Amino acid sequence: MDVSELRQTINRYLNQLSSDRLRLVADFITFLAQQEHREQNSSVDAESESISAQGSLLSHTETWQGDDFEQCLQTVYETRSMLRIGEDSSQS
Repeated sequence: MDVSELRQTINRYLNQLSSDRLRLVADFITFLAQQEHREQNSSVDAESESISAQGSLLSHTETWQGDDFEQCLQTVYETRSMLRIGEDSSQS
């Protein structure tokens, strides 16, 4: 079923509803439209942040040279700390 057919089906059902049910449908459609708007904005924001972060990081990176990758990785594992969720970072 294409979009045009879906709209026709929805309209056919809407024409059969009482005013109370139409208000309920209107509220639900408003909710769905707001959710879609938020999702679109969220994905656009995330994409632009990702591109921005990649650009700033890539300007400081070089090709890895050396044979100490495993040693560096182990150092990261040994020295990393746990993330504290919900705490003010200024208290650390």
